[in-house]
Amino acid sequence: MPKPFTVIIMLNYKGAKDTVECLESLKKTDYDNFKILIIDNASPDNSAEVFREKFPEIELVVTEKNLGYTGGINRGFREASKHNPKYMLVLNNDTIVEPGFLTALVDAMESDPGAAAAGGLILAEHDRNTIWFGNGKMINWRGLAIHVDKGKHFEERSHREVTETDFLTGCMILFRTSHLIKTGFEDEDFFMYLDDIELSARIKKYGFKLLYQPASIIYHKVLGEKESPLKLYYSVRNRFLLNNKMNNGIIRFVSAFYFFSVISLKIFVWAFINKTFSRVARAALSDYFNHNLGVGRGTSLNEIIGN
Repeated sequence: MPKPFTVIIMLNYKGAKDTVECLESLKKTDYDNFKILIIDNASPDNSAEVFREKFPEIELVVTEKNLGYTGGINRGFREASKHNPKYMLVLNNDTIVEPGFLTALVDAMESDPGAAAAGGLILAEHDRNTIWFGNGKMINWRGLAIHVDKGKHFEERSHREVTETDFLTGCMILFRTSHLIKTGFEDEDFFMYLDDIELSARIKKYGFKLLYQPASIIYHKVLGEKESPLKLYYSVRNRFLLNNKMNNGIIRFVSAFYFFSVISLKIFVWAFINKTFSRVARAALSDYFNHNLGVGRGTSLNEIIGN
């Protein structure tokens, strides 16, 4: 029997070098029924020209403006749906894949019709024995999404068989198209960051399963990851947004109170030791409470920092 047709969606923004390396690794996959769709998020560099020259056979869509992660992925979902795939795979462009990664994911989904999505074991590319994501656990009252086994050695992984998970990271998610259409695509209020947690929660609210398949292995370029004003802005604003959309009743109140207390203390401390972070976090809070969602002021942080 032929493998189910799958479209791989890859979002690029000024990351042609990483995207090319990921595409080269995809050439080695043992899966034999897929196509690749690149969504270039209006990169201001020559990314699109690079892809057209190196991979003329790959479908490329260049957006009219930077739609953010959520808007870019949604554009990918809409374009991919035109090909009527059974599955759609969202894959970060800064990853390298093992040849059997997609086969393992599809096999897990084929074995469980109640599953709407599946993800795999993600290791650090700079140290391929170190786990970055090895299953997901939610602590709802704190609004925290924890990468299980993060930082542990590969041999210390907690799960070696397919299991259900609380959430999947947007770094790599295989979606069953029919179920995703029922639950809805990415929530563009987020623009970027924490949107994958919200989508995971929404899928589970619909009664569908999320699977973690440790036999599906990729490597993520996480060396040098650190906090930045851009990441801080969306993380703070979207943490409240996530709680509002994901939780109800007393859990929503407790989670909001907890995070507001923590971020208020950090803003106070940053006012003395990191004025940039203090200003950005205050702007993020203001934008959440004023319903300035989507892109918000994330693309104009220099104006905030300079005030």
